[in-house]
Amino acid sequence: MFVALMLSVEINNDKFWTNDFKVYYDATNDFFNGKSPYLNPYGLDTGFFKYAPTTLYFFFFISKISYFTAQILHVFVLLLSLIIGITTLHKILFLQTNSKNKGFGILFLAFALIAIHLVREFHMGNVNLILFALFTLGLNASLKNREFQVALFWSLMVILKPIVILAFLPLLVFRLWKIIRWMVGFGALFFVIPILNKGFGSGLKLWNEWFTAIGLHGEYTVSENSFKYLANYYFGIHSIWIPSIIGLLFLVGIMLILQARNKFDKFDFVEWSALFLAFTPNFFVTDTEHFLLSLPLILVILKRLLEKRNMLFWVLFLLFILPFSLKSNDLLGESLSILANEKGMIGLANFALILFFCLISFASSTDANKLKANYTT
Repeated sequence: MFVALMLSVEINNDKFWTNDFKVYYDATNDFFNGKSPYLNPYGLDTGFFKYAPTTLYFFFFISKISYFTAQILHVFVLLLSLIIGITTLHKILFLQTNSKNKGFGILFLAFALIAIHLVREFHMGNVNLILFALFTLGLNASLKNREFQVALFWSLMVILKPIVILAFLPLLVFRLWKIIRWMVGFGALFFVIPILNKGFGSGLKLWNEWFTAIGLHGEYTVSENSFKYLANYYFGIHSIWIPSIIGLLFLVGIMLILQARNKFDKFDFVEWSALFLAFTPNFFVTDTEHFLLSLPLILVILKRLLEKRNMLFWVLFLLFILPFSLKSNDLLGESLSILANEKGMIGLANFALILFFCLISFASSTDANKLKANYTT
């Protein structure tokens, strides 16, 4: 209902543009008509195609129908991905555990908390909801020890958008080598597809053009929510990668400390994978709709809050989630919205949620150790 209403309003107001989807659509048409997809912007001035060449093959069919029909089909795929992702994550967090709360009310709350980002996702026609569905399907497969399925879902996710590679760091910490080997194999397959289709020289040239496009991305895209911007704005640090790398190492350090204190299990893998996926839009320079990738972590936090029943934690969560959920020009007005952009409100709120999860994890670890000590004495 939400998507249908939004879609009808945008069509009636001639605002059903889906500029991000137009990049995929036009770039795919150019590619299969013998043109390079990496040279010209599509839709907006910043609408350069900056995704791996193999991605173009995924959009081949949809690029052969009219743009309006393709838009409707793409929105349907996004809606289906949202349903698959939400239901799968709900099953993982509440139905496959010993949780007394089945979490149905939490789903509605989580939807409200990310509604602003959903509106932008459907308006722009990006693929973050597809990434979300693939991510949750991979998590579900990991709990069932289906390494091949995990590798398949997550390899598709990373070829669609390589920035999600941060979510795979827990694979190393949890030593899930079979999944890593399968993903390397899928990566090799995705690499050779354009080479087999275009020939060795043309295929390598295409991959080289992609690397060049990635390098140019930061020159025309500004993200006030990235660590690059926040470090410069608040601390005067002029560096593209150092602030992001420091933040990443900090989170990896916390994960390793908690691993040393507790014996991690499969559910811990789910939680930490969600955390590093949520850190993606902080680490990289990207658009605000990518903060949809924080949805798994938000649901993980809500599950933890229901279990702990700590009022202080709920208050802290509300303080962090409100700036994340209310960043909208329509809600804040033009002047407040400009100020929120300048301050990097969403980026700060998102990282605060990440740190909040770490705080809850340390609190849970301390409580568990105290219970263990009392039991042994």
